[in-house]
Amino acid sequence: MEQLRNAAKKVHQSRFFPLLVFGLLGLIALSGLILNNTLILSVDTLFHFNRFYDTAEQIKNGTYNYFQMNYGFSQTGRIVNALYGPAIAYLGGLILYLSYNWIVFEIAISMFAMLVAAFSMYWLCRVNNVKRDYAIIIGGLYMTGSSVFGWVSTQQFTGFGAAFVPFFFIGVTLMLRRLKIPVIGISVGMAILMQTHILSSLIAFSAAVPMIIVSLILTKNKWQMIRDGIITSVLTLALTINVWGVMLSIFKNNYLIPTFPNLEMQFNTVSFEAYSLQTIAKPMELLIFLYVTYYIITRWKRLDYVFRTIGSVAVFFFVLSTNALPWERLQFDFPKLTTLIQFPKRFVVIPFVLFFLLLGMILSTDKNALTLKPLHYPSRVFTMVLLFFVYALNMETNFQSMNVGISQTVAMKQSIEAQLPVNHAFSYDKKFNRTYKQDFESHNKTYLIQDIIKTTPDYLPSNVAVNEANYYQVHPYRNNHIQLIKHNFKIKGGYTKKVNKDGSMTITWRNHHSKTTRYRVTVVKYAATKLVLNGKKVKPVNISKVGAITVNAKPGKNVLKVSYRTGLGMDVIFLVTVVSWMGVICYVIIKRFKNKKSNQ
Repeated sequence: MEQLRNAAKKVHQSRFFPLLVFGLLGLIALSGLILNNTLILSVDTLFHFNRFYDTAEQIKNGTYNYFQMNYGFSQTGRIVNALYGPAIAYLGGLILYLSYNWIVFEIAISMFAMLVAAFSMYWLCRVNNVKRDYAIIIGGLYMTGSSVFGWVSTQQFTGFGAAFVPFFFIGVTLMLRRLKIPVIGISVGMAILMQTHILSSLIAFSAAVPMIIVSLILTKNKWQMIRDGIITSVLTLALTINVWGVMLSIFKNNYLIPTFPNLEMQFNTVSFEAYSLQTIAKPMELLIFLYVTYYIITRWKRLDYVFRTIGSVAVFFFVLSTNALPWERLQFDFPKLTTLIQFPKRFVVIPFVLFFLLLGMILSTDKNALTLKPLHYPSRVFTMVLLFFVYALNMETNFQSMNVGISQTVAMKQSIEAQLPVNHAFSYDKKFNRTYKQDFESHNKTYLIQDIIKTTPDYLPSNVAVNEANYYQVHPYRNNHIQLIKHNFKIKGGYTKKVNKDGSMTITWRNHHSKTTRYRVTVVKYAATKLVLNGKKVKPVNISKVGAITVNAKPGKNVLKVSYRTGLGMDVIFLVTVVSWMGVICYVIIKRFKNKKSNQ
């Protein structure tokens, strides 16, 4: 018995103990997918599957193109990854490339997201003096919490961004404590977020602003902080120039279709309605938020400025994410909010990070927190049991949420007649004489991409300026389906698309008429897209409201080469990005080596 106790103690004290705990929690969370050998198809699944499939095929075939989607999204040559988390798109593509099928991939990418969330939260807690055991518990709560689990259960990429948000706040909270900016920490944290999810980085930065202001007011070395702030900003811009530089170039020279305007923002907030309590912020999570808020209010004078500042930001963003604000009125006065923010629930990622961090800080410093204080019984065991109870209830709600999606895909595997559980999605299984079971389980990942298509129009080019006022008049979803997907099957023989080694794409088809005929080709054109038809450059080019091109095809075989001109400016952008990251990595390695040598 004593040997067993010593072995358990040794495992507990091991550096790998947090990984063991987080790995087990992840397997429990994903057990529904694993045991049923299935995946979940939700509102954004197909959009992100196409993104990752494109980069996986680039890696597999060595046909790299940072801009054109030559494999995903029906091989339309549209731009998505360059505008939407380019670094994580290639990382996801690598995971997909190494996965046997789509089921394995969804389990693997979900486990990756949860482990990142757990370790980033654990690290944030440890930096802020949270005791190790409590830091592990908080990391476990965060990785299975609603903000991160939104990726696992519904593939909402805000959940993937939430997994990386704590990394950014490691540097920010260190700044708040030391009243000195950790240049590398904040720069790298923000850069990782921007390379993953732009909106999450903007929300995180807005939450950091009050902490920056407090630090600047309290520090005695104001000019040094201002100087370090400038250096941090410049370094962050250098590390992410491939994101914002590309965005500026593309948005400047094209009319792009934005995300759809959410005209009912008030229904996508933290509230006491069933949808919110199951997916946005579960009851036990709300109790943690309210408990920490109560703790802050009742002990305000006894708390230090670090706790007050973090708590104030957490409370502010919690209110911002709820239906306590008149979102219906705000979207009427500021229509841009319907496309820029879309869902106010996105703000709740900040309360999840900061309230969970504060809970860890409370438990580490107040022995009477979450205890039976009225009974004079401040037991640590009782606190652990209570936290485990919170985790168990959260996981039960997670299972209920996942079971809906699992039952839908299990039904799809059993019957080809099963209804697709995704809006604006169309099935082409019968056309290719395949089943959903083959789509999910086959080693050939192309099956799913070809057979189930969602007509998401985000970032497609247009011949008109599309905004929240005319979005539904343009009909992006319908036109995308008709012109860029369905149209491929309308012409006799269809379009044959081949990706070339230089990253360009060649499209061939036959004009069965005896004279030159106008053909709408199922590929899109941006300002920098280069088109060569039968050896001759096509200019000018007519594009539709969703960017589909129309060309004059000669009788017989026609060959259209589609490429994207980058130019010297883009080469400089990518060079700066690579050199900046290499410089930071080398600096960190050298610094750690010197510190290790000096401590010997």
